[in-house]
Amino acid sequence: MAPPRENQASSGAATDLDFDAIIIGAGMSGLYQLYRLRELGLRVRVFEAGTGVGGTWYWNRYPGARFDSESYSYGYSFSKELLEEWDWSEHFAGQPETLRYINRVADKFRLRDDIRFRSKVTAAIYHDDTRHWDVTLEDGSRFRTRFLITAIGPLSAPTMPRIEGVDTFKGKSFHTARWPHQPVDFTGKRVAVIGTGATGVQTIQTIARDVGHLTVFQRTPNWCAPLHNSKIDAETQKKIKAGYPEMFKRCQETFACFVHTPDPRGTFEVSDEEREAFFEKLYASPGFGIWQGNFRDILIDRKANALISDFEHTLSIDDNSRNYALKPRLNQFDIQGLDRSKREGGVLGVYLLFDDPTRTVITIYFLNQEPPKRFHNMQEYAAIRDRFLNEYTSCVRKALIANQESAPTQPPAHP
Repeated sequence: MAPPRENQASSGAATDLDFDAIIIGAGMSGLYQLYRLRELGLRVRVFEAGTGVGGTWYWNRYPGARFDSESYSYGYSFSKELLEEWDWSEHFAGQPETLRYINRVADKFRLRDDIRFRSKVTAAIYHDDTRHWDVTLEDGSRFRTRFLITAIGPLSAPTMPRIEGVDTFKGKSFHTARWPHQPVDFTGKRVAVIGTGATGVQTIQTIARDVGHLTVFQRTPNWCAPLHNSKIDAETQKKIKAGYPEMFKRCQETFACFVHTPDPRGTFEVSDEEREAFFEKLYASPGFGIWQGNFRDILIDRKANALISDFEHTLSIDDNSRNYALKPRLNQFDIQGLDRSKREGGVLGVYLLFDDPTRTVITIYFLNQEPPKRFHNMQEYAAIRDRFLNEYTSCVRKALIANQESAPTQPPAHP
């Protein structure tokens, strides 16, 4: 805490502060900090570059954007009244619902009173002698504060494609992290998507059935697991609200603050049959259980990690004329658990699109070839895809082996 104002002069602290605390960003964390600091009686100001609250849910409005953690575990826990009055409609809510929730919070607690929108912070300098920050905005405004809290998130600055000719492209272009506030109509259009990470996959499976033709530029093939999302009925809603205290307590105790926690058993402490059944159960369950709720050693033991990486789940896809076997391999489990597993909304909708030889709507370019390889024929794509996946799997396993000596024997305890 800052020293009392009457003692600031003698202690060398600045006496002409504009605020006790400045917060950068009006997302989930920034709003919570504002709420708590106001409770302490501090003079607080939030500077937000956008025109509204929401943070990542304000900026990321792309088609298919939604939670990868259970909606009710993502919401605020500080207000019982808020928990009771808000009903999540889905287990994994989409971006529009999440943004409505955040706006409801801002309205309920009058948080906008202390937020300045359209205010991008360009510099923050700390002065040791007076123990204060000088914060400068893009318009040249400057403010002095005792405390500075950056609530901008680790991935808030988008990276634009550095592609020759992008500046002279005459069509419409969009970045998922800076999506327009009005819906974009892709009906019958020729559309290209660069990247098949979690965001790319969500976008592809949402727009693919509306476009005239979709071209996907892909560096590395990624495999996804189904999200198994569903609506929340009235009875389930009651159970969720009745179980809030236990659920939030569990999230505080788990490794990654999800409702899932690692199974206490080791991968090789069960029989092959038990292990396969457990993998199948996790794969068929909603959310991050297959990552966060798996055997305790899959992220730190290379042999255990190889088993889950090799785990295959076969689906039958019926197009009313033929059946096609689809075997996605889960290669998202790196040794440090840093790669975001792709849990997506459709029931493997991306694979239904990519692996159905009857579809001609999608063209895939592999960007890790010189020159980039183009595939119009889906059988040709499927054949070379397997080769790339084998190479990718080999790289993952080499990384697992290389990191084994330095990896902890158990997941670190959550702070």
